Amino acid sequence: MEINIHFVFIVLFMFINFSIASNKHQKQIPVIIDIDGDVPDFLAILYALKSKEFDVRGVTFDGDGWSHAASVQNIVDIADDIYPGKNLPVILGADYSLYDSDRHPDTLGSPGCTYQKSVSEGALGKRYQDLLYGINRQLRLSKRLWYDAIKSFNITKDLANLIDSTIEQTGKKPTVILNVFWMGGALNVPGNVFTVSNDSRAEYNVYLDCVAARELIASDLDITLVPLDFTDQIPLSPGVFDKLSKLKSFYGKFVYKLLSIIRKVAPGGDSTFFKTYYLWDPIAIAVAKDIGVAKIVSNRSLTVTCNGDRIYDGQFVKSKTLTNSNFKAAIDAIVSKPIENSPFYQDFLNIIDCD
Repeated sequence: MEINIHFVFIVLFMFINFSIASNKHQKQIPVIIDIDGDVPDFLAILYALKSKEFDVRGVTFDGDGWSHAASVQNIVDIADDIYPGKNLPVILGADYSLYDSDRHPDTLGSPGCTYQKSVSEGALGKRYQDLLYGINRQLRLSKRLWYDAIKSFNITKDLANLIDSTIEQTGKKPTVILNVFWMGGALNVPGNVFTVSNDSRAEYNVYLDCVAARELIASDLDITLVPLDFTDQIPLSPGVFDKLSKLKSFYGKFVYKLLSIIRKVAPGGDSTFFKTYYLWDPIAIAVAKDIGVAKIVSNRSLTVTCNGDRIYDGQFVKSKTLTNSNFKAAIDAIVSKPIENSPFYQDFLNIIDCD
């Protein structure tokens, strides 16, 4: 039986089956989620696993982005708790171990290519994400053995590159992919690659694999981008934390504790935290759920810079030629005042508060 799949990038990707034309779904949408393991990825997986619109069929984990390979255990723990007995496949792709390093003096001991080295190992970086800021063992731990729970891909590239490879080898897109929802990029706002000295619009999800991003745009896939321009319209706020503090479920309390720790350790205190930290990937999940959080417009005149220049790469720029892809972008977020009453936060908080 042929299964048609819609792609959704959260930190990299989420794949969806059947059309997302309205929020009146006749069937659950089968999805496969691909992440690189920072805290918003974890929250996006939690949100997707608990959302009735989605039937999560598997998770793929890229262990050379915002966290190390060991972080995949956090995903196994939450998947087995929410989908007990399903033995949800968790696929480990490219990865580096905690102390795997090229020891080059210019890379601060971080392994990988130029782009992967932009993610710090220490404070607020990979090791903080690995441990979910020290509380990952407070999850309900899975009893599955590692070799049963975690499958390994013998690859060294992200899932975007797998799509790209299929296109290169066959000359056409994979037939099972109908749509792509892509959390990443910055169109008309500053980027967020804070570990590289530049003032560009580079954004981590694009910067970490700019080759795949550029090739994906050049494909003929149906793509919806959820850029920083959109996610930054739905900030965290003291009011959101107040609502989080009142949640009664296990995961509601866990998310409140996790975000409270991040808020506490964020440099610059609340004045900086609320301007720089967003639930990027859960917001992209909400766009894919089609629950009335976004205005989406067509934009086929974009490409991604990727020429081996660590200062300039990873940016969306105007292209002289139209993309082959049916490329759209979420531009206007549907928000309320106060922000915690916005459609996204109402849905996100309701979902994670259900046991």
